[in-house]
Amino acid sequence: MVNKVCSYVLRFSMGTLGLLLAVNAQAAFQFGFANEADIFRSFTIDCKRGGVESRCALGGDTGAYTNSTPFLQELLFVDGNTYYHSVVGDPTSDFVQEVYIRTGGCCYPNNFPRSASEFSGDGNPTRVAMRTMVKDAEMTQWFIKEELAFKPLITQSVENSELLMTFEADMSAIDYSNLDTAGDVSIKLQLLQDAFVNAGDYDNKVIPSFFSDKSNVNQIISAGRYIYTPGVGFGSSGGVYTSWDGGSYEQYLADENLFRRAELNPDPNSRLGFP
Repeated sequence: MVNKVCSYVLRFSMGTLGLLLAVNAQAAFQFGFANEADIFRSFTIDCKRGGVESRCALGGDTGAYTNSTPFLQELLFVDGNTYYHSVVGDPTSDFVQEVYIRTGGCCYPNNFPRSASEFSGDGNPTRVAMRTMVKDAEMTQWFIKEELAFKPLITQSVENSELLMTFEADMSAIDYSNLDTAGDVSIKLQLLQDAFVNAGDYDNKVIPSFFSDKSNVNQIISAGRYIYTPGVGFGSSGGVYTSWDGGSYEQYLADENLFRRAELNPDPNSRLGFP
């Protein structure tokens, strides 16, 4: 799991070395869903987002982009390095994702979807910062990773006439070489129509009074207890994620068809949204 810094207290508890690493590794990402390009402007695509700079294809061909999703793609200099910056969706709607990926060079090498990450450290979390929001009428979820060297913050809330549930896993003070430190996890449930006066409410940080021996209650928190071992590909790509219990995950073995809606993207190697 991944997340962002929620408090200076958590960061300080990692020690002075952790603080120095955080300062050195943190690039000055703006995270404002805005067009930031001041160089490489000919590479910018800013489409379906309104504003005077709206352009839907390289070269400004506003008729070439057929997808209705708001989309920004640009190249930026941040703290001496070049980054791909993309925004998909709208923060006022039900989905938005903003991503910064450190590049392997100046420009987009090829015109197919995986080109940016494939030549820039594919799967290496220490080269990426991002925010993703998904919501509907009852649920809102955020995935926030604002620092290159550190894991993310994940939050979720569900609220309707019957219940209020909040979840937070804060791993933002843990770097990707730390296998043993768990994130700060909070789970709370409140039943809003509970006839037994909060009898069904839940808080994972409160041990219920009906346990006769509270010392025997042991919670195992695994959130954040994983590492990334750099691979041998460009930008340390092709590495392996290993969890505290010995399990592992290799990003290159993932089936991309599990994440792709075929009716929207019939050809995964095409320039999506373009003729």
